[in-house]
Amino acid sequence: MQPPDHRRAASKPPLGWRAAAVTPAAHAALAAPFALAAFFALAAVAPPALAATSISDGDLGFAIPVGVAEAGKAPPAISFSASLPLRGVSLDVKRSDGRAFRLAVGNLAPGRERRVAVRQEKGSFEYRATVRGQGPDGPIEPFDLTFSLTVGAVPRIAIRADDVDLENGRLIVRVTEPKGHIALEVWDKHGAPLDEVDVAYDAPPGSPLTVAWKQRPGQVAGRFALKAYDIAEFWSGIESVTFVDIPHEDVVFESGKWDILPTEEAKLLAPLKQIAVEIGKVAGVLPISLYVAGYTDTVGQPADNVELSRKRAAAIAAWFRKKGLKVPILHQGFGEAVLAVPTPDGTDEARNRRAVYVLTSTTPPASAGFPGGGWRRL
Repeated sequence: MQPPDHRRAASKPPLGWRAAAVTPAAHAALAAPFALAAFFALAAVAPPALAATSISDGDLGFAIPVGVAEAGKAPPAISFSASLPLRGVSLDVKRSDGRAFRLAVGNLAPGRERRVAVRQEKGSFEYRATVRGQGPDGPIEPFDLTFSLTVGAVPRIAIRADDVDLENGRLIVRVTEPKGHIALEVWDKHGAPLDEVDVAYDAPPGSPLTVAWKQRPGQVAGRFALKAYDIAEFWSGIESVTFVDIPHEDVVFESGKWDILPTEEAKLLAPLKQIAVEIGKVAGVLPISLYVAGYTDTVGQPADNVELSRKRAAAIAAWFRKKGLKVPILHQGFGEAVLAVPTPDGTDEARNRRAVYVLTSTTPPASAGFPGGGWRRL
């Protein structure tokens, strides 16, 4: 998104003055604070370099800072030059909030440039300045010029694990800048678009800002991309996969048992490696947890199958912990409540004896795949 055009037309000085356009120093581009690929990415950009406006028909030339600048960096400056010797050049400046001050330029020698900084705190203001000074034959006729200037900063974003409410389609964002807007795109866990919103904010830095999106009942946000902009259109962004289903080959357990056989451990090595890769992408950015859900076929009593599936999920969770996985691991068993292949009661179906491994930054909401809560932490 390009920043708005902040340029304003400057009033012409009296006829007889010739201006030479002088371009102020370009605003340096911001480096990204850090970037994390795929699962979580953060980047920042700066608006384009400051533009310059010049005055024509005179012997005094100057370039006016027009546009945006970053707080804490070198301030923009008006650049003056003259084709005749001038003395005591100054600007009486009045800002749109009523603040008045004088900028002293001093003496200008022909062919020499002098730069005068315009210092401003973060915000957006209009300026009107009256130029005065002495020429070779006496005082120059005062004339006015106008310009605008916006000073901003790259917002830093904070989102905690409990700030993400996937079930109700909203999240809470905290940013370090007091005014701007937040753009959010959301996709479901299959990659289909859910919603795209843009919300303006005007609140003290660090205030909780709620951003909501639309989703139908039963839908779950699998990924979102968020950008927070300040008033100068400086921005930082977060792209997060909030719900990652880890592919794997299911462990085969002996009938009625939950011990992982040594011959089955190889089936857990590939998902363990993939889990570590995904966790590494968000390290230090957002808390992440692993959820292990167990399921059974329809042989046996439903209550017994719930307990059996819970113990099998717990055994897999414990194996991951034993192999060095340090993130929080939670497990739950859903028995025969969620059949991968619908069968009559009492049917021995291997495809229904399975487990699901999910990485997420928030507790999985109740859904067709997870028909209840009650997750147990390992």
